[in-house]
Amino acid sequence: MSDQAEKLRQMTLNSSTPKSPIIKQSLKSRVITVTSGKGGVGKTNFTVNLALALAALGQKVLVIDADLGMANVEVVLGCSASYSILNLLENGLKLTDVVAEGPRGIKFMAGGSGIYHLANLSDAHLKHIVSQISLFDHWADFVLIDTGAGLSRNVLNFVMAADEVIIITTPEPTAITDAYAMMKAYAGQNGVAPLRLVVNRILDQDEGQMVVDKLMRVSQRFLEISINNLGYVYEDRNMIKAVKSQVPLLMSFPETISSRCIENIAQRLLYGENIPQPHGVKGFFYKFLKFMW
Repeated sequence: MSDQAEKLRQMTLNSSTPKSPIIKQSLKSRVITVTSGKGGVGKTNFTVNLALALAALGQKVLVIDADLGMANVEVVLGCSASYSILNLLENGLKLTDVVAEGPRGIKFMAGGSGIYHLANLSDAHLKHIVSQISLFDHWADFVLIDTGAGLSRNVLNFVMAADEVIIITTPEPTAITDAYAMMKAYAGQNGVAPLRLVVNRILDQDEGQMVVDKLMRVSQRFLEISINNLGYVYEDRNMIKAVKSQVPLLMSFPETISSRCIENIAQRLLYGENIPQPHGVKGFFYKFLKFMW
């Protein structure tokens, strides 16, 4: 407990919160894909709790579960979605029927394999779905896309279509290697969206900085791209407890160190510099479909 308290004090001393947030410049959401080079690095937990942290800062957030294999967002949130994106084609169903409500007013939508069926729809059906989803540009400040793990074409489509990309890694050598592989694949596709790095499950700040320095160095040298350090999240046994209870960490253990870390990251996203002009939900889906076709 004393070690955790000291870490919290250091984080408070090292963080500075601006007096006012950046004002949204248009009626378009910031679409951020959260991804990783491998599974088991805490990507979905981070995405859900980042959504809650942004909501606590007054932001309206939609989380889209784009993992084609598992609906992990539902598990972490402790709630379920009755419909997926394709159900918008059913008579009588509206966007509000397809979207599930989560804690702190965040909204959640199951995408899964239904997203990939969009490429096989008629133009009329596709326009209807995109027009419905695009309504979120008038509501959501942030849309967080939680991808599956790995470097499949499916995952890369989500990464390439986003306004911003967050790559999650841990200090484990295999996780660092796979995070670099994701960066290499992104560079190979001529990606232009800002890449932001989060190092999860660190034991101390020096460990986190070591990972950041290593990835920044190799990305600049071999890929000629830059990646921004968005922050670290400490190893915290309360995260495991939260997952088991199916109550998100920021709701079940709001004062724990990893909660504070994620809150600091949310502030950097909201108040930080070099925020790209958002293309919104509509822009994201049209880019995504272009990569699919």
